[in-house]
Amino acid sequence: MSQFKTTLSFTFSVCALGVALYSHFNQSPVLSSTPDVQSAENASLQGHSERYTPVEAGSLVNKQQHIEQLEEQVRYLQERVLELENRFFSASSSPEALEESVLAILEKKEQQERAEHRQSNPVYGFYEDLPDDYEMRLKTDPEYADKLGRQLQQKVLDESLPVIDRLSAMGQLQMNMYVLNRTQMDTMSYDTVDAVIKISRGQYDDKLRVQALDVVAQTPVVDARIARSLLDIVEKEENDYMRATAAEGLMSQYYQANDEQYPGLKRQLANDILKLYDNDIDNQVYNLMQRMIGDEDLLDQIRKDANK
Repeated sequence: MSQFKTTLSFTFSVCALGVALYSHFNQSPVLSSTPDVQSAENASLQGHSERYTPVEAGSLVNKQQHIEQLEEQVRYLQERVLELENRFFSASSSPEALEESVLAILEKKEQQERAEHRQSNPVYGFYEDLPDDYEMRLKTDPEYADKLGRQLQQKVLDESLPVIDRLSAMGQLQMNMYVLNRTQMDTMSYDTVDAVIKISRGQYDDKLRVQALDVVAQTPVVDARIARSLLDIVEKEENDYMRATAAEGLMSQYYQANDEQYPGLKRQLANDILKLYDNDIDNQVYNLMQRMIGDEDLLDQIRKDANK
């Protein structure tokens, strides 16, 4: 408000100055109405007509130019004052409209940020869109949790959907398992995990492939087919990070397997791990498995399980 008053006062001052200068340059000499004086002046002008120089004519032209410039400046300043008045009174007369405009801008910016976050991190981009009571509803409403789980599974399996949407559904499905403190769910099946592993091995950009493998490498679903896919990635994938992630996933499958629930699977996994560890062709794979196993005690246990 104070800034507007200052601007307005300055503008009016400039206008007043312009008007004053305009009046000064535009004044005409006052002629006497006395006939004798008029005759004397006419005679004087005639007497000096021959001495009227181009310099004096140029001076009159310059004065006229100054007057035109001042007139133009006055018009501009008047328009500027009117614009400032309209802007000020329009804003001050409708604070609700101004508030709505600001909120709309902030909402648009927030939507853009969410879209960028979802694009850069599709697996967990869904998180910001969840309602505040999402986790509590999962825990207190089994019917809602089961229905939502089936819907998310169908999204993961639906190859007609964009890959980003399928990865987001997988990330949400896996998060729901942790929220519900479950290690097994019907909707988190081999088919669900395999669909995401296929994305990690498909013709997509590295960002999508890496995130697809990240979300299933530590899956609680234990299956010989999943282990075989992870082994194949370790042996054939060119991306070093993905090879290391697949190796971690293979070790996770080994830790979770037990003879009671998965007869013969632990032995198979132990042999697969030793196959990679004893690799004398690919030093990168050998070094990777050395880092995964870490110590002699674990290595001895793997050799023991391989010979069962």
